[in-house]
Amino acid sequence: MVYDEPTIWVGAIATLAVFSFLVKDNPFYRLMQHAALGAAVGIMLVVMWQDILLPKWWQPVSGAFAGELPWTKGLWVLALIPGSLWYFQLSKKYFWVSRLVSGIFIGVAAGLTFKLTMNLVMPQISGSLKTLNPWGTPEGLTTETTLACLSNLTFVVGMLTTLMYFFFSVKTDNAWMRPPMRFGRWMIMIALGSMFGATVMTRMAYLLERLRFLYQFWFMDCIWQRIMGG
Repeated sequence: MVYDEPTIWVGAIATLAVFSFLVKDNPFYRLMQHAALGAAVGIMLVVMWQDILLPKWWQPVSGAFAGELPWTKGLWVLALIPGSLWYFQLSKKYFWVSRLVSGIFIGVAAGLTFKLTMNLVMPQISGSLKTLNPWGTPEGLTTETTLACLSNLTFVVGMLTTLMYFFFSVKTDNAWMRPPMRFGRWMIMIALGSMFGATVMTRMAYLLERLRFLYQFWFMDCIWQRIMGG
């Protein structure tokens, strides 16, 4: 990616201001924090208008009133009624009016979340049903099918022991339940450790990219070339 020099200087100053938090909290870091938050809010407003309000509300309503679209599209103007109820949150006396629309939104959000959760959980349940018999595969007993079944067996044992670790419906102080529960705890620790390692590697990739930007584009291409050219 090719950057022009003003963009490089802005990026370098912003990066150094963020890195200054490593020393202590300071006004430069807070300035970059507020600038990033303001930019995110501005981008969100633009995206909301261009991707949602403009094509799905303003264009159908304006087209219906202009006679270019069916009159039913103009009924979207009624969306102003529930939308305006949100502003009653600014009134102490009529704050209860905003609860009508907020209750509707919470109900819709809860329904969509339940649907999303089911769509996420059901494939995981079906995906946990794995083949453990190498003779039951179309290829028959081969080295590949045997290794695949051993991997499936490790997965199934780890899944069942992990679920057993979180099984609180009955007493779990029996001696025969302690070993599998301990194994399930080890599986949880291994999974969390791998997730933490992946998170650290992702953060390190971000850090290396910023350090490469400062060294290559800012220091070498801007500062060092000016020094050598001078």
